[in-house]
Amino acid sequence: MPLVAYRLPSTIFRYVVTVSWPHQIALVSLTVVTFLLEVVPLEIQRRVVNKLVKERPFQLVVTLCAAYAGAVLVQGAIKLGLNVYRSWVGENATRDLRRRVLAYSRVARSRTLGPQARGVGAAMIVAEVEPIGGFVGSSVSEPLLQAGILLSVLAYILHLDRWMAAAAFVIFVPQLIFVPLMQHAINRRAGGRVWVLR
Repeated sequence: MPLVAYRLPSTIFRYVVTVSWPHQIALVSLTVVTFLLEVVPLEIQRRVVNKLVKERPFQLVVTLCAAYAGAVLVQGAIKLGLNVYRSWVGENATRDLRRRVLAYSRVARSRTLGPQARGVGAAMIVAEVEPIGGFVGSSVSEPLLQAGILLSVLAYILHLDRWMAAAAFVIFVPQLIFVPLMQHAINRRAGGRVWVLR
């Protein structure tokens, strides 16, 4: 079989779409539900505190505490389901990559008649396939979850108090500048390490 048959898509995101697009849609749906529920416990906490300070109605506070416990349990269950589903998608991608690399290295070994293809294949399976498989599971849902939580909490704070929202945004601005620079440096070094290993 020709080597072209085992080639992967040209970019990692094309591979993510190729190997898992139906699951990515489901992961996005679960992610949206998760970050929308992030505000519910905050609002219930605020109401409990307000009721205790202002009116002190015992029965209403107990009801709100039960609602808070229910909201936290539902949110935790959805997050658990999201994480398990992500891991399952990542494991499927890892299995697919291992099959492709093994098949490719067998064909390459039979053509080159040297030990390099076998060594490179084993190194790729050990060092590269596992992280890429994990990335497939979280590549869309994790950034969406983090951005959704940030925006929903900021919107909630803005709804409560504009000055508090402005202060929270000012605290996040240095991170918006620093984190991409740090991530770019990490990516560059990780790419150099993979190149040296290959």
